[in-house]
Amino acid sequence: MGVLGFTETGFLTFFLVLVRMTGLFILAPMFAHASIPAQVKAWFAFAVTLVVYPMVSQTPMSAPGEVAEFAWVIARELFVGLVLGYVALLVFAAARYAGELIDTQIGFGMANLVDPSFGAQVTVVGQFHFLAATMVYLAVNGHHFLMGALVRSYDVVPMGQAGLSPDLFDLIVSRFGELFKIAVRMALPAVVCLLITEMSLGIVARAVPQMNVLMVGFPLKICVGLAVLVLAMPGFVGYVRVVLGRLQEAIVLIIGAMRS
Repeated sequence: MGVLGFTETGFLTFFLVLVRMTGLFILAPMFAHASIPAQVKAWFAFAVTLVVYPMVSQTPMSAPGEVAEFAWVIARELFVGLVLGYVALLVFAAARYAGELIDTQIGFGMANLVDPSFGAQVTVVGQFHFLAATMVYLAVNGHHFLMGALVRSYDVVPMGQAGLSPDLFDLIVSRFGELFKIAVRMALPAVVCLLITEMSLGIVARAVPQMNVLMVGFPLKICVGLAVLVLAMPGFVGYVRVVLGRLQEAIVLIIGAMRS
């Protein structure tokens, strides 16, 4: 018997579960936020692994004999967690991109914020959309589903058996392509209203050349944009819920495609 009552095989299984869990925590929404210290993430991953390990400890696996083989098994486990976290993160990237499209129309594109979670500058509405999507994600227990999907992944992809396939790459690329469709649909109400406002200002400028359209148009577009954001928020929340439901279906397909 080894540490914590583990046999050698049991300790190996626990370590590989921890590796797959760590891969998820590196990219998964909320878990990978830069405001959470790395030590806290590491201990949380360890604690969750203690809970998950009894559920997957009966998963059959053969102990790798060589160091290179063992390293390849670790890479496979890390890959499974990274893919699950990356696919879930695309939804929030779409919400942020939708906000950036709106910011460009309103005129907030020059007012950037520093987002510590990505270490990059983001726009005001983009960050607002990101935080709103995160709240919806927590409200529908999306983080619970993501953890459950990782646990259920052992039924389809046993430890050390994850593989690359053309179907997997096709699914990941399709999800990346969906990012832009989702972003456009999220930004469409505000962008259309702002476009109508721009056209109206152009007509007024032709009818009343003496009016300074720039001085009038900038605050007007801000008022219209903010009003549309408030009015469209229930639709935004509902659409995020729909997208998260589709995300669950996509994760199930991706897990199946990773089976070698």
